[in-house]
Amino acid sequence: MNIEWLKIGSYIFSAAALALNFAARFKKITNERISVYKDIKPLCTAIEMKSHEIKAIDKEIKNLILFETTGIRDPLLAQQHLKILSCNDITDYQKSRIKKLSHCIDEEATDTETGNKEIRFILNKKKYNKRKRQGAVLIAVCLFGYYALFFTALRLPKEEILLAAAMLFMSLALIFVILSTVATHPMFGFYKKNKEIIDSLNNYRDES
Repeated sequence: MNIEWLKIGSYIFSAAALALNFAARFKKITNERISVYKDIKPLCTAIEMKSHEIKAIDKEIKNLILFETTGIRDPLLAQQHLKILSCNDITDYQKSRIKKLSHCIDEEATDTETGNKEIRFILNKKKYNKRKRQGAVLIAVCLFGYYALFFTALRLPKEEILLAAAMLFMSLALIFVILSTVATHPMFGFYKKNKEIIDSLNNYRDES
């Protein structure tokens, strides 16, 4: 075995370990930010901050908690996801599938006899198809980039070992992007099954 490729492997494994450490650290940073805002909150009144400043801090805390709880960055979509979870007993598989479809779910509200609103969850086919196409295009681009970088790196002479290692690392980063896209975008051929899952959800009764 060429000793140069052992060096490349050491670069790749080091980069992968760094990426995993960063992901874990990012989650810890989110929790730390929540703790910091919670510690700051009691000081707001003590130093007589203005009401709009306190409101902004409350909003930031809420958004961080929503993201930490659901894994969905958009606060509105995270709130919708919690509505679904609050009125449905669903499996982990269904929960992950619903989270993947969060960008494609609409709410249809109707007034009840008691004056509250009852919300039905609907899978928007137009949004679904748009999200599906976006995922397919991103995967295709990343696959092309992966093969181009990977096989180009293999053909480089040993004098270009650092460049080859960098290209292999970038190709692995593209694989990560592909896996993330598959996890967050609907794929072709599953619309009927996804619609069945959303249609089977219980209605959410808004009693606020």
